Amino acid sequence: MSKTMQQKINQIAKEDIARSFSRAASTYDDAAFFQKVAGERLLERLQYFKLQPTNILDLGCGTGYFTRELSKRYPNAKVTGADLAQGMVEYCRAQSQQQEYLCADALGLPFESDSFDFVFSNLTFQWIDELPQLFQELNRVLKPEGLLLFTTLGPETLYELKQSWAAVNDYQHVNNFIDMHHVGDAMLSARLSDPVVDSEPVVIGYSKALELMRDLKNIGAHNIDSSRNHGLTSPRQLRQLEKEYQQFRMEDGQLPATYELIYGHAFGTEVGVAMGYHDYAVEIK
Repeated sequence: MSKTMQQKINQIAKEDIARSFSRAASTYDDAAFFQKVAGERLLERLQYFKLQPTNILDLGCGTGYFTRELSKRYPNAKVTGADLAQGMVEYCRAQSQQQEYLCADALGLPFESDSFDFVFSNLTFQWIDELPQLFQELNRVLKPEGLLLFTTLGPETLYELKQSWAAVNDYQHVNNFIDMHHVGDAMLSARLSDPVVDSEPVVIGYSKALELMRDLKNIGAHNIDSSRNHGLTSPRQLRQLEKEYQQFRMEDGQLPATYELIYGHAFGTEVGVAMGYHDYAVEIK
C-alpha cells in the first residue's frame, strides 16, 4: 500500500467519534433514513449467499437496529453487536436483552480467532483510516470461509454540501472518504478470499441544506474533524450556504444529498493462508 493511501484522510480522534455517537444515541433512529436504506440494501444481498450462521457479529451496531434484524433472520444464531460508542451500547442493551452488546474498537476486537461465521457492518468503515489493519483483524475473527458483508462511503458522498461550503469559507465542513479501489486493495492486503466491491449513488431529498446538517448532527455524523471551524457559524454564512446549494435543486424542488454507497464482501481464510502469499484479484463492479 502506498504512503498516500496510508495517510489519514481526516483528522478525527477515536475519542471524538465515540463521544459524538454516544450523544446521538437517543436521536439516531429518527434521523437515520439513509443509514436504514443502506442497511436494508445490504441485507437484501444475503440472498446471494447460502448462510446458516451460528455466530454473527454486527460491527458498528449503533442503536442495534440491524443487530435485531439479524436475530430475526437467523433465530438460531448468537448475534453480538459491537460499537466504539459506549452510549450506543447502553442504548442497545436497553432496547433488547436477546443480543449481546459490548463496547469495542474494530482494530482490536475482544474475540478469539475464528469466532464468527458472519460479520455484518453497515456504514462503519468510513470512520476508520487504518483499513489494512481493520481487514486483518476481521480476517482473524472470521472462521475460514466465513462471510464479511459491509457498506461504507466513497469520496463523492455529500459532494453538493462540500461544494456549497467551499464557496462560503475555506474550513473543512464535510468528512473525506476513501475510494472503493483502496478499500479493495486493503482487503487484498489482509488476504481475505474473493473480495468484491461495487458502488451506487443514493440520493436523499431535503427542502433545506440546514435540515441535512441537522440530520447529520442527530446521528452523530456531523463534521468533527480537527481542521473544522471551531467557532460559531454566523447566520450570514448559513444564508450563503443555502443560496449556494440552490444550484443542485432537483426537478421535484428538493435539494439532493448524494451518498456514494460502497458495498463489499469477502470470505475468511485459514491463518496460514492469511499470513502467506496468494495471488488474489479483487473484483470491482
